[in-house]
Amino acid sequence: MTAQHQLGFPDIGSAAISSEAASPTSATASVAGDVEAALSLADHHPAGQVAVQLRERLRGHIRTLAVPAEQYADLLPESREKDIAASTVRFALKVAAGCGSDPAIALRLLAKSVAHLARNTDLLRSA
Repeated sequence: MTAQHQLGFPDIGSAAISSEAASPTSATASVAGDVEAALSLADHHPAGQVAVQLRERLRGHIRTLAVPAEQYADLLPESREKDIAASTVRFALKVAAGCGSDPAIALRLLAKSVAHLARNTDLLRSA
């Protein structure tokens, strides 16, 4: 049994995110699972190899979700909501590019950014 299974964390080392476009439901579950795991790891073991791999997956989620989240922002009428949606995308991309040296803070920022982009992507799909 690996250390990540002993801690109750999912095996994320070999999971791929390339099937996200083909299956939105499984993509949503994958994203939600990664966000949940990141927030848990941030509190308990933010610097291990699992956390490093998870930060990379979250960066991939941000790059994948930024396009539809930006499309959602573009569709909104000029308003505070549009400004927030657009700035959320910009902030998430900055976080993905580099979010400091504290691994716990990085996990939290990446996870929250992914969650916000996923929400906006879901709003685009339901529009």
